[in-house]
Amino acid sequence: MKQVQETKKLLIFEETKGKITKVYRQNKEDEKNEKTFIYSKNSKQIECEFEGEQIKKIIIDSPKDFPHFVSAFGYGFAENSLNNFFKYNFKNKEVETLVLSENNKSEKKGTSLIINYSDLEDLLSKINQEQRACNDTKKILIKNLVVEIFPNVNFDFTETNNNKDLILRNLNDKLIEKLTANEIEQIGNFYVKATRKFKASHIVKKMTAGLLKNAQILTLQEIIQKYEKLLKDNPSESEWQRFFDEYITLFDSRYVRKIDYKNIATGITKYPDLVLVDIYGYVDFYELKKSGTQLIQYDNSHKTWFWSKDVSMVISQVSDYLQKAKENALSYAKSIKDETETETEQGLNVNIINPRAIIVIGHTNQLDTDKKKNQFKNLRESLKDVEFVLYDELLERLKNLLDTIKIDK
Repeated sequence: MKQVQETKKLLIFEETKGKITKVYRQNKEDEKNEKTFIYSKNSKQIECEFEGEQIKKIIIDSPKDFPHFVSAFGYGFAENSLNNFFKYNFKNKEVETLVLSENNKSEKKGTSLIINYSDLEDLLSKINQEQRACNDTKKILIKNLVVEIFPNVNFDFTETNNNKDLILRNLNDKLIEKLTANEIEQIGNFYVKATRKFKASHIVKKMTAGLLKNAQILTLQEIIQKYEKLLKDNPSESEWQRFFDEYITLFDSRYVRKIDYKNIATGITKYPDLVLVDIYGYVDFYELKKSGTQLIQYDNSHKTWFWSKDVSMVISQVSDYLQKAKENALSYAKSIKDETETETEQGLNVNIINPRAIIVIGHTNQLDTDKKKNQFKNLRESLKDVEFVLYDELLERLKNLLDTIKIDK
């Protein structure tokens, strides 16, 4: 055995027997002068020891020189993140050996993972780029804090993450789960600005349509999640009113505008929960009751089902809205136009001709027999200009709408 190399901390020795040369290291500070085996080599390969939980060897196939990405002193990969990954992440993966090859393609072969030099070089380039970007971002964040706290210090604010490859690599489905609504809106605004780079109108239309579809999907998913929670909790009517007031124009494309009816001089003191204008300018009145409201009751004397007291009251209530709206159609329309007029926009022209009232109430779980279902169907169809929508029916509509958008996408 002869010494062939010396570093600041190590002595390197070689021992040759026939065509095989074994290489060892010795720590200079080791009083016992113990030598640790690093690798063996011949004309065809270098076989390195590796201290992985399952992977025990790194084989360098047909080497011209010892590759720079593997430590020649027996410490595995020169890049620490590679070392840690291959040491600790291959339990029960049927992989025992890494083969690094300049000529063979990357693939799994038996219990070996063959990794081509070019794939490894590309990976290391991305890791280094990520690390450089991270270090640059840290510097920028520190500088921006100084700018924010000490404006008199002569630094300029700098935007972070301007590395294109880094940004594109991080645009994946896992990122979506971590984004807030405001952050998604920020990305959407950037997307719209990015489309201006292209002068071809068909490209802009395609990109904008894609953004719209994705925005619809994200919005509907959020609405459905909140709706399901409300349906489970059976909250007060005011809670449902807040939900519909915020979201109905997002999930029902018929409607383009909500009217703040209470600010309009109509001469009445009782107001619908929601007043909505559809795409044709027609007005609908919404009345919201609790999802647990009883729908129908049984009449023992006539052996039939009739509206519950709560439903009868709300039918009477919305009928009154409709009657007053028809009697005062012209003045109502003028009041709405005057109220919605702004400095830059004309007021809203609406049509109060045979307006509809939509009652959102109850749940189909009350209709647990065929007779109840049929009676409820007959009762709801007997009403003129009044439509019943059960809360779970509306949830089903939302889910179907989401599925349709996903399919079209």
